[in-house]
Formats: sequence, C-alpha cells, structure tokens
Amino acid sequence: MHHGAYMAEKKLSDPGLLAVGNLIKDKRVSLGESCKSREKFIDSRSLDLFNGSEWISIRHLSNLELGKNWISIEMLLKLSAALEEDPVELFRQIIEVYRENTHVIGD
Repeated sequence: MHHGAYMAEKKLSDPGLLAVGNLIKDKRVSLGESCKSREKFIDSRSLDLFNGSEWISIRHLSNLELGKNWISIEMLLKLSAALEEDPVELFRQIIEVYRENTHVIGD
C-alpha cells in the first residue's frame, strides 16, 4: 500500500492546489472579524445564507484551504455565496491561480 501513501503525499504538495487553498482562505478572512476563524465563518454564513443548516464541515473547509482537496461544483456554488463572490468569477480566479502555480497542459 506504499502507492497510496505516495499519492497522498504528492497531493499535499501540489503547489497549484495550495495556491487555490490560500485564495479561498484569503477571501474568507477578508470578510471581517466574524469570518476570521473557520468555525465563525461557517456558523455566521449558515445563519445568514443556509437557514441555519450545516452547509460545510470545518474539516472540509480546512481541507480546501490547506490545499488537500479539490472543490466540487456543488461546494463551489455554496462557497461562492458564503464568500459573497460570483461563482463564475470565483471559478475563473481558481483556474488562474492554479495555472500560475503549476504546469497545466493547455497553458
């Protein structure tokens, strides 16, 4: 099972994905004091935008911000609302930041 450990290690060190995570974190923090911590951000946005329901877990947000996971389309839509961003513009920024920080075919 060494291969699986290698893949996780490689995924953690993807500079493009790390840059995307930083983009998301910077946008969250820039929203002000009520969004400085992940927990406060999730709770305040849950009340304001998602009728108090859980829309993302702290672990999922942490994994996105730390560059451990790619964002799904469904989560992109939710996160863009929570970040007060147009989803198309946020996706464009994600692509741009990723391409600037990694070699992608088609650049």
